[in-house]
Amino acid sequence: MTHGAVSRQIGALEGLLGVKLVERGTSLALTEEGQRLFAGVAPAFDRLAAAVDDIGRSDSRVALTINAPPTFTMKWLIPRLSSFQKQRADVDIRLSTGIGPTRELKMNEVDIVIRRLNQDHGEDHAHAFLSSELLAVCAPELLQKSPVTHAADICKHQLIEAATSVSGWSEWFDRAGHSLPADARFSRFEHMFFAMEAALDGLGMALLPSALIVDDLASGRLIIAWQVPGVYERDYFYILSPLSRRVPLAKVFCSWLAKQGEESNRFGRSVIQQS
Repeated sequence: MTHGAVSRQIGALEGLLGVKLVERGTSLALTEEGQRLFAGVAPAFDRLAAAVDDIGRSDSRVALTINAPPTFTMKWLIPRLSSFQKQRADVDIRLSTGIGPTRELKMNEVDIVIRRLNQDHGEDHAHAFLSSELLAVCAPELLQKSPVTHAADICKHQLIEAATSVSGWSEWFDRAGHSLPADARFSRFEHMFFAMEAALDGLGMALLPSALIVDDLASGRLIIAWQVPGVYERDYFYILSPLSRRVPLAKVFCSWLAKQGEESNRFGRSVIQQS
């Protein structure tokens, strides 16, 4: 449709409803009434799109689509996926990554969303399955050059942070009973994966969630420089899409996630205690 035709259709709808739906100026914006209408009808259009897409499918295999944070996907989910595929070889797992709220996703195009959330998250259908402590870690060779015998010694090194972490070095030092020195040197990265790689390469001390580095700790690629209890990262939650076309299968995958999370939590506690 042309812009003029769209404008006439909107005008006709506004006349029918007796309210103004769009503010017209240099750019178009929905009015409050327009936003309310959009929020009400958008799920219906998503369901229509899902139904049409489902009818149009010609493949016989079952696909399950999961949207999860990128570092979690690379470091935790993918290494464990083979165990699910052994159980359900008939299922194609399709992974996409993201860290934004679920309202930014087209929920008819995803079956399960995984996110780090606060306890007061307000997300429907969200279930916690993986927890993390926030640990001060580094490559072993870093401590060989400059040992840490007290929490304050951490600041001898470059401090690595990820922008996506809910807590940072300031809270860590508060928990350790110290103030963060004003002359502390920082390297801040946009994504958790970059901070992790920087720590593995010996760039400095990083604050990282235990769930994503437990394999690196167990193998000795990373070590805990100084342990401060009580600093936690947000839990990982799985959220079943209300528009999923594969609800029974999605529930099977969520049960698998819960079991894997329980095993990972138990393994993580064991590794941390031995460090």
